[in-house]
Amino acid sequence: MGYKDNFKVVTKTLSNNILLAATSFKRFDKINFGNRMAIFKYPSGSPDSVIPRLIIWSPLPYSPNVLNVINEFSGVSSESNLDIAYVIVPDREHNLAAKLYKEKFPNTKIIGVENTENVPLDYTFIEKQGNKLISGETLKEFIDDELIYKNFDFVYLPYHANSELVVYEKNSKTLFEADLLFNLGDPNEKLEQFSPALGYPENYNPHFGWSFLTRYLQPYSKVGVFMFDKLVNLNKSKPGLEAIYSLDFNTIVMCHGNIITKDAKKAFKNVFLHS
Repeated sequence: MGYKDNFKVVTKTLSNNILLAATSFKRFDKINFGNRMAIFKYPSGSPDSVIPRLIIWSPLPYSPNVLNVINEFSGVSSESNLDIAYVIVPDREHNLAAKLYKEKFPNTKIIGVENTENVPLDYTFIEKQGNKLISGETLKEFIDDELIYKNFDFVYLPYHANSELVVYEKNSKTLFEADLLFNLGDPNEKLEQFSPALGYPENYNPHFGWSFLTRYLQPYSKVGVFMFDKLVNLNKSKPGLEAIYSLDFNTIVMCHGNIITKDAKKAFKNVFLHS
């Protein structure tokens, strides 16, 4: 994988129960993509426990720096006392880190999509669940845990090249996606994932050399829109994309690039519902 040894992590608080953790990452060890995970924190639900239940979305590789972030956010100092209830693998390509979390925390349940390799999934979204909103009672029938069905909705896009599982956190009105949409090339923003906080020079240009084309991987680039539409298989995924757009989201958190906190639905519509 294209991570630095003992890679640094930069964090951003999205809400009182959601922390984002980002780092630099090179695809094929050459192309600057960056990567991000999210940690969700909810009450234990037990009057006898103050240890929160955690959900990790698109986990970064388990490392001392990542563990420190989890510990600090959870308020639990001991690794052995952490309650990581679920790990969400957002598509078939973001599958390499999840297995170790299962090994470290055997009670963790892993949510993912069909044909995901090297990960022992406990809940697997399959094609017949695809291209529609999985929410409420329907979600409860699939994952009977109020931690999941009270706080989240899902839309599985089986015809996306990487089989994308889009997650919606209801309380924060935030959409979480891995490879559906990148936001690497906004000329008005510096990339958090290649920032001084991670050891890069103040004026570092992440789009040079092999990474030249990444400047077009953003929602208002014609090149980017063309590529995202091809990856998702726009015609076959249209019902799922419309289901996503129907959600009341105001923020998009993606793995690759800066999160979108302004006009998020406009950006989504411009990419996927423009025709």
